Formats: sequence, structure tokens, C-alpha cells
Amino acid sequence: MDPRQQRMIEAVKNAIMTEIKGQQLYSHAAATTQDPAAKTMFTALARDEDEHVALLQAQHKSLVEAGRIDLSQVHPAELDHGAGHVIDDSFRKSIKRGTFEMAVIGIGCDLENKAINYYRDQAAKTDDPGLKQLFTWLGEWEVGHLEHLVELEKMMQDEYWAEQGFSPM
Repeated sequence: MDPRQQRMIEAVKNAIMTEIKGQQLYSHAAATTQDPAAKTMFTALARDEDEHVALLQAQHKSLVEAGRIDLSQVHPAELDHGAGHVIDDSFRKSIKRGTFEMAVIGIGCDLENKAINYYRDQAAKTDDPGLKQLFTWLGEWEVGHLEHLVELEKMMQDEYWAEQGFSPM
């Protein structure tokens, strides 16, 4: 195996681990929270991360077996990434402002930021067009996750502070 192929495989393996961390966080949060709206959102995020893992595993297999990225079966416009469909007005009204959920969302923001930075860095480093496209898509999908989590984090923090008697100044 040539060094270029080895570097590509290593980049994909690191990406798989990045996605598994998010998937595990969101799966655990979905199983732990008592809030039905939070459970729905965390489940959707875990499912998205599962899709990313499967996509990356398929690319790992292609790299090992064929020595190249194969995006022929990937149709990013058909994939529904991000929890935007979950975070709607009814969700905003129903979710409780629990400190557990706030902590998970904060950790999720950190993980999404790390994933975005990793994908952007790897897309910039590679000279392989397929790998560049793969990491660009993954980075964009993670930006969608992050935007929704940041919105939710702000909303929950504002509500928490209001409940604690700290009204805006």
C-alpha cells in the first residue's frame, strides 16, 4: 500500500472515531433524558451520526479494497442531516430546561466544532478529489448540527437564567 493511500485510510479512520463519539453521546443522552422532546432530538442526532459512520466505513472499505474513495452511491441532497426538523416551535415550547440536557448540548457543541475543524483541515490537506468532497460534505452536515445545538443552547440558557431570577439587563 502506498503512503498516500495509507494517509487517506488514516484520515477516514480518525473521522469514523469522531463520528462514533458524537453518536455515543447523543445515544446515551436519548436513553437518559426524561424529556420527550430532548429524547427526540438526541435520537435524531444519533441517527445522523450513525449515517456518517456508515458512509465513512464504506469509504474505508473502498480505500482498502480498491485504493480509492467511491462516492458513486452517495447522494448528499437525499440525506436529511441536522436536527432542524426536530427543533421547531412545538419543540421549543415542550423541552424542559434541565441541566443534564444543557450539559449534553454544550458537549455536543464542542464535539461538532472539533469535527468541523477536522473535516475542514483534512479537506484542505488532501489532493484526492473524492476525499476532499467527502470531508467537505461531512463538515457541512456538522455545521448544520452545530447551528441547531447553539440555537438550542442559547434558548435553554436564557430560560435557565430567567428561572433562577437573573433577568436580562
